[in-house]
Amino acid sequence: MPNYAGGSSGGQAAPPTAPPPPDGNDAGADADAPFACESLDKDSPVILYLSADDSNSMGSPVQIRELLNMGITPSANLVRTYEFLNYYRIQYPAPPAGELSILPHMAETAVPGEIDLQLGVRSFDAVKPRRPITVTFVLDTSGSMDGEPIKRERATVAAIAQSLAEGDIVNVVTWNTDNNVVLAGHKVTGPNDEQLLAKANGIQASGGTDLSSGLAAGYKLAEQHYGAGRINRVILISDGGANVGVTDEGLIGLQSQDADKEGIYLVGVGAGPAEYYNDGLMDAVTDKGRGAYVYLDSTAEATRMFVDRFDETMEVAARGVQVEITLPWYMRMYKFYGEEYSTNPEEIEPQHLAPSDAMIFNQVVKACDASVLNMDDTVTVVARWKTPLTYQSREVKVTTTLAELLAAPSPQLAKGKAIVAYAEALKQPSAEAFTSALAQIEAAKAGAPDAELDEIAALIKKHPSYAAP
Repeated sequence: MPNYAGGSSGGQAAPPTAPPPPDGNDAGADADAPFACESLDKDSPVILYLSADDSNSMGSPVQIRELLNMGITPSANLVRTYEFLNYYRIQYPAPPAGELSILPHMAETAVPGEIDLQLGVRSFDAVKPRRPITVTFVLDTSGSMDGEPIKRERATVAAIAQSLAEGDIVNVVTWNTDNNVVLAGHKVTGPNDEQLLAKANGIQASGGTDLSSGLAAGYKLAEQHYGAGRINRVILISDGGANVGVTDEGLIGLQSQDADKEGIYLVGVGAGPAEYYNDGLMDAVTDKGRGAYVYLDSTAEATRMFVDRFDETMEVAARGVQVEITLPWYMRMYKFYGEEYSTNPEEIEPQHLAPSDAMIFNQVVKACDASVLNMDDTVTVVARWKTPLTYQSREVKVTTTLAELLAAPSPQLAKGKAIVAYAEALKQPSAEAFTSALAQIEAAKAGAPDAELDEIAALIKKHPSYAAP
């Protein structure tokens, strides 16, 4: 069965020296193949399975923001469009506790027969107070972390410390050429635990980099202090510059994947700086570690991600979410801005969804001929998942007509299109692409304030290829 990469060429970032994909926003090699209505079976609807990568993978847009603020043109292979849809917030109403909701939206494009389609799979809001957590910090203290990276590392520990509660457990491992256990099984007294903050403020950068050894030591501590019913997380903070010891991504990922069976997920924090940060390694490790991937372009970003969005980066609301969409027989995927899709569910790995969060699937679907569109035809979306602790199977299903989808106004779809236009313009920068993205930003705002869209517009104007009209 066909399996297609989406708008960013797949699940792992290419290394910085690799060439960009030839066409970053098509739905696969057959996107422009002949598509005749006569060759299709009118009794066979189109069933697809979608992946948007983990909803809390968010490193790409922040690294690119830092590069643009430095006046540097980002490489196209750093742009993972689905991470832009994860990082920038598209607001959907929350379902009741324990549930997921599906919110599909459609809008016709300027091309007859082409339709913008966006699906939001929204989790319930985070439960307060949250359950206890065991956090194991794996802190890179190699020489390459000197300067701004180690400041961001300290800020991350401080932000997480601010979000902890009495009784939460903390382990700390530092690593360079060797690794050192700084804290083990430490029960914090509450937010801003003095002992934890003192350890964070005391770290210094020196030596080589043995990332594999540091992770192994971290997981050993995490397993020793594992708590059933608790959130169990390993927090890896690094510039990703593994240069001593075992650096094979497959082996490092295997250590993380083994932990997934025990519910210990890896959260990766890229400390930069952007001009030499190894995005490919950190993206691969966190992808296999099944946790959040964030990048810090400032110390303030640590507060944003680990105080304001703590639950989104640390907790799981729905485990192994699988999304299935059924389209009318005459439609196919034309452009897909998620990670991948397939007609075979076994080829798409289910992904976790955090609380207070949404998986966003943005795509363009195309009819074999505009004349066959029937507004009474239906679109069905199903989301299946398992509860995080009890592993109970759950499902939610939505069926609606094309007429209903096209008639309903959708500020969510408009914002999604603006975000996608920005990301795709970064892959193939041109005055035309940036002008189009800015126009979509203004359309999405519709006269209402939106700080995130304002930020994107400002970043576009900092791109070295942008030419003011």
